[in-house]
Amino acid sequence: MPGIGADIKGLAGHGNPAALGRRVRRFGDAVADDLGSATFDIFEINAGDVLITGFYGVVTTLIGANAAVPRVQHTPDGGALTPMSGIAASIATDAVDTIYTWDGVIASLLAPAGVASVGVGHASFSVNYQILVPGVISITNTVAADAGVIDWVIHYVPLDTDSVIIPLNA
Repeated sequence: MPGIGADIKGLAGHGNPAALGRRVRRFGDAVADDLGSATFDIFEINAGDVLITGFYGVVTTLIGANAAVPRVQHTPDGGALTPMSGIAASIATDAVDTIYTWDGVIASLLAPAGVASVGVGHASFSVNYQILVPGVISITNTVAADAGVIDWVIHYVPLDTDSVIIPLNA
C-alpha cells in the first residue's frame, strides 16, 4: 500500500495545476470608475466556492491627495455586503509600484507593506485563508480619490470543479 507521499505525488506537477492555486490580475480603470467611486466591483466568483490564499494591489498611477480609504468587501449572490478586511488607512499620494497587502484577518487593514513598500510587498494570507461562495468582491471607499489607479491581484484555490474568479471592469 503506498504511503501519503505517493498519494500527493504530482499535486504540484502537470497532473493537478489547481493544487498550487490560480492567479487573476484585474487591471485598474480610470479614477472616475474605480478609486473615485464609493464602491466598485473588482472580481466575480462563479460556479462554486474558492479558498482565497492571497490578495494585493499595485499602484500603477500616482494616488491623488484626497485621502481615499479602501476596504475589500464580498457580496454573496443573493446576500448582503460583508467585509473581507478592515478599513484601510489613507492611501493619499502613494507612489507608483506601492504594494497594498493584508494578512487575511477580517479586522486587519489593507495597507502598504511598510515605509519602503514601493516595489516590495509581503506574502499575504500566510495562514488566514478565506473561503468565499459565489458572488462579487468589491472595494468601498469612505473617501473617493481624485487621482490614481491600482491593479488588483487575487490568488485562490478552486474548491469545486468549475470554480473560477474573473476580473470585473467598468
